[in-house]
Amino acid sequence: LSFKQYFDKAYPNFIFRMRGAYPALTESEERLFMLIKLNIKTKEVASILGISDDSVKKSRSRLRKRLALSEDIDLNTFISMF
Repeated sequence: LSFKQYFDKAYPNFIFRMRGAYPALTESEERLFMLIKLNIKTKEVASILGISDDSVKKSRSRLRKRLALSEDIDLNTFISMF
């Protein structure tokens, strides 16, 4: 909970907007969405979450599908502009 509280202070209403736009996101997908918003790189995300780089890449791929992003839209750019 504390990560989300700090994140919400830095980006007010972001979590609320994200959940409104994408209510089907899982907890882990929400967390990845927020870490990408913070511009944290794949290796750093892997270290923070205690998983492998490959697992982060798979999670990013699943998140892209959940967000229904076409291949020509960059996930990082999309989330940074959200």
